[in-house]
Amino acid sequence: MSVHFDDTLRDTGEFGPYQKRIYFLLCLLIIFIGISDVINALLLYTPSHSCSSLNVSKDNNNYLTNGTGSLNKKESGCMIEMKDLNTSVSNESMSVSCTSWMYDKSVFLETIVTENDLVCDSNLVPVYIQMVIYGGSFCGSLLQGIVADSIGRKKTICMSLIFLLGSGLSTAWSVNYYMFTVLRFLQGMFSRGVYIPAFVLGIELVGPTKRQYAGFLLNFFYSGGSVLLAGIGYGFRHWKYIQIVSTAPLLLSLIYWWIIPESPRWLIGHGRIAEANVVLKKIAQSNNTESCVPLNEDYAETCEVSKRRSYNFREFISSRSLVCHSLIIFFNVFVVYHCYFGFALNTENLSGHFYLNFLINGLVEFPADAIALVFSNRIGRKKLYITSMFIGGVLLLGSAGMMLFSVEGLRNTTVAMAMLGKSGVTVGYCVIYLWAAEIFPTVFRNSGMGVSLACGNIGYIVAPFISKLATNSDDTKSGASPLFVFGSFSILASLLTLLLPETNKENLPESVGQARQASNHFKMKIKIQDTS
Repeated sequence: MSVHFDDTLRDTGEFGPYQKRIYFLLCLLIIFIGISDVINALLLYTPSHSCSSLNVSKDNNNYLTNGTGSLNKKESGCMIEMKDLNTSVSNESMSVSCTSWMYDKSVFLETIVTENDLVCDSNLVPVYIQMVIYGGSFCGSLLQGIVADSIGRKKTICMSLIFLLGSGLSTAWSVNYYMFTVLRFLQGMFSRGVYIPAFVLGIELVGPTKRQYAGFLLNFFYSGGSVLLAGIGYGFRHWKYIQIVSTAPLLLSLIYWWIIPESPRWLIGHGRIAEANVVLKKIAQSNNTESCVPLNEDYAETCEVSKRRSYNFREFISSRSLVCHSLIIFFNVFVVYHCYFGFALNTENLSGHFYLNFLINGLVEFPADAIALVFSNRIGRKKLYITSMFIGGVLLLGSAGMMLFSVEGLRNTTVAMAMLGKSGVTVGYCVIYLWAAEIFPTVFRNSGMGVSLACGNIGYIVAPFISKLATNSDDTKSGASPLFVFGSFSILASLLTLLLPETNKENLPESVGQARQASNHFKMKIKIQDTS
């Protein structure tokens, strides 16, 4: 007799004490992934600066600076006007470039930018550094899917933790920005090997009616990483110390090898039924339901079906509906990540105190996480995602419009609208990840999530360039440009998801066949609604 794993969890316990302990341990790891994902906003911060020396030749020794030479972080401050005092021509002057700078230390004592003088002619170098770092996340997203679906969730998490810790601590001792970039690339790559398998393992351990908790509670810890980072940055203010403090606690996670189990769903899919039953017995013991653990032979048929059909990738891509759903998910993850992290990088372009804005940027995520947790089960993933992304996009466009038309006296309102718009995107960020995991079948879930997150990392890569639009010194209204992009993308993404099926309280598809059946069921419901 074929047994569906979700049916087994309904009998043994969908989210009992043992599952909650494992899930909490996985959530602790997510705090540091949240920190790692947005820490570039601190490490690569560009402060206000002024010239400390000029590139003046012998022929120009009779020139003096016209004014104080005060600079700001925009490119227009990289030259100082020199005026000849021995000439009667009042408008005769020349521009002399700065060769070194003094930096404002009110926000940070030292960043990668100030340590390597990455301003003026080198002002795009931090953008390229971020692009390479997020390229590491892109590579990690693709590779971890293959690895986790091949060797298991547990091994992938534990191996990635070792390399994440090593590359993270080594980054603090970088001797130049080239070394910094390479090590942060590796850190970004291995962070994906922790984040995605931990998320997948968390939702694979719980039953259908409790899955929203496993899918959304994790986001509170991710948001907590941003809030914690604001305190770390404010307390230490030096990029080396910030990097060390943000990474060193991962030393404690090395004991996870002896604590967390392998996903029983993955074990069953690979024919390791006896090992899966060991995990199930631990779940049942914590719930006092040991008599409900099925016999090994009950999974025999399920295992055979997995071996014959589940790994047939050709079968997956032969279904137009599954391919269409996948492409929509990939685009939406791109948009959500682009807007979410682009907004974090755009924090310094908002008016007000940097640390306060960064803190608020993290705090506004908690109400958004709570909305996702409460309403995803009541109204469904689909309605919640479309509503939050659409409203968030409208608010971001509204904030951009107010900045563009320079509405006087409403600066705080403009920032508040932007933050509320970001909250809508955060709800979407929470929902799309769980929604995607529920659409992909178990045997492709880690790979599908990996490709999704790789698309999200492309959004990462593009985000610094979009944020850079706000620093155009020749256009005082350029700060509205990133918000226009984020708002437009959010609205477009929300409309495309009208084609995706609702997965609320449904069984996770284990095979490609089950995923196809779910897709066909959704199309039948649409046809019935159209005819009625």
